[in-house]
Amino acid sequence: MTAIVNQDGSERLISQEDVEEISERVAQLMRLCRHGGHRGRKALAAVTRVSETQIKRYEDKADPLMMPLDIVVEMEAMLDHPSLTMMLADIHGYDLVKRNCGRNESLLCLMQRSVKESAEAHQTILEAEEDGELTLEEWRNIKKEASEAKDSFTVIEEKAGRNIKRMLEAK
Repeated sequence: MTAIVNQDGSERLISQEDVEEISERVAQLMRLCRHGGHRGRKALAAVTRVSETQIKRYEDKADPLMMPLDIVVEMEAMLDHPSLTMMLADIHGYDLVKRNCGRNESLLCLMQRSVKESAEAHQTILEAEEDGELTLEEWRNIKKEASEAKDSFTVIEEKAGRNIKRMLEAK
């Protein structure tokens, strides 16, 4: 790996801009902590090994001190989102994707299924309309495909309802 020479003559493997972006992101996350229901530095200090004063230093772009990884993990757990981890992956050219995203009962998988079912219902209607006359069998196929499409959206609606209820109860 080739070192990057910064404007001040120092050499690092990541650019000064990346270092500054990390500091800015930490500051943004701390603002989220303060303005959310998390109570900011005090709450983070209560679950980590560092003091509020130390956490404030991590927010200061002029301070060369960087937030240790265990504190980052605690903060991201508190915010329930790996924002800084995603940015670090991006610096290295990776995308961070949530585990099981697009598989099983994930929202993306359910949406994919509903789009597929809707497309099949649409195709059934187009084929039935092709000759201008709909038969009893074609009406049955349309009803079956429309029902499957509706059922796939019902699963999404139920999942959304459960999650809304869970989040409201957590407040």
